[in-house]
Amino acid sequence: MRVLFITDVFPPFSGMGGSGWSAYHLARGLRERGHEVRVVIAAPTMCLIEMEYDGFKVWRSAINARALPATALSLSALGAGRVVRMLRRTWHPDVIHAQHVLSALVAAQTGRETPYIVTVRDHWPVCFYGTKLAEGPCPACLHGTHSPCNVRRGSANAGSLRHTAKASAMRVLLAQRRHALHHAAATVAVSGAIAAEIASIIPPARLRVIPNGIVPAIPGALPARDLPPRYFLSVGKLAAHKGADRLPAIIAALPPDAPPILVCGDGPEEAALRASDPDGTRLRLLGIVPNADVLALMAGAVALISPNRWDEPLSRTHLEAMSVGCPIVATATGGTAEAVEDGVTGYLVPRDDLGGLAHRLARLAADDALHARMSAAARAACTRKFGMTHIAATMEALYLSVLHGAKLDTNRAVPQ
Repeated sequence: MRVLFITDVFPPFSGMGGSGWSAYHLARGLRERGHEVRVVIAAPTMCLIEMEYDGFKVWRSAINARALPATALSLSALGAGRVVRMLRRTWHPDVIHAQHVLSALVAAQTGRETPYIVTVRDHWPVCFYGTKLAEGPCPACLHGTHSPCNVRRGSANAGSLRHTAKASAMRVLLAQRRHALHHAAATVAVSGAIAAEIASIIPPARLRVIPNGIVPAIPGALPARDLPPRYFLSVGKLAAHKGADRLPAIIAALPPDAPPILVCGDGPEEAALRASDPDGTRLRLLGIVPNADVLALMAGAVALISPNRWDEPLSRTHLEAMSVGCPIVATATGGTAEAVEDGVTGYLVPRDDLGGLAHRLARLAADDALHARMSAAARAACTRKFGMTHIAATMEALYLSVLHGAKLDTNRAVPQ
């Protein structure tokens, strides 16, 4: 088949998140099964250029291209939409696969002659900001969700006219997202938790759970840094919804002789975290770290710490940690329990039980045999649940069912 990916991000973008890596590895998995994949990045610019990355033809924004309002551009015939139309005329893809929210809007606006599929990776169909956190009312809330961004952006305290205008615009844009899903030939949820959340707005016959896949890597040597011999690891955006601001409290709850926490990533909580431990003795920030080095750090860690507040849909960071045998100690939010098996591949604690999280970290650090068992179990579970060979075959079957007009069998679970 000829498969056209429309994605919000794709390598080699610096600092790329999980959605970009998931799209890339799926493209590789499909290519290994004999399919041709091309990629259009739904960048907020009118100027897209063709390039090649790892054998894939990729259309991305030109260097220093002027950025435009992302949503407005995605709903026009310009930018990524123009390239998608051109490829439909000249390359004739069999199926279009939109990999995230902005790319779903592009797919919905570029004609329906070619069936398109949308992958939902977070809460964007029901929450304007995609986080679904209850920390202040969101004027666009349609499904009982809230967003912490709203108060910070000022709409809760704005004048009534401005507040009403913003609420109306957000509702329209949310409706456009749901419109994109309604007209998709199929919608893929990356976890059962996401599928349950969007089941009321997606026809059941067109909803399928297919998790992100991963190709287990052989980690290389640790990066050339002055690293402690034993450490816990935190990886991801340093934001409140990811629980980054909770790391100082977790350190305080750990025994004084517990390993330090190394942190990979950047974000709005970075300054506060640095101020909490200026010497970096128990909390050391490494900044943005290349993915290969992150995998090496995971392979050497006692555990990956994941103190999320938000309902994590299905963290690629968790899959990467499992693939190299790193146990995970996490809050049980969203789809995390679909990756981490409590007491087997790591530990799960309630969302606000930071003391319990610290206790389980200390238990892992003190018991080498326990760590070895969990490490082996994590590798095995990753291959069984998320191995790319299986995930790519499952996605291929979905494409074929769409092309042949068959109803999706939503009762058939992905083998675990």
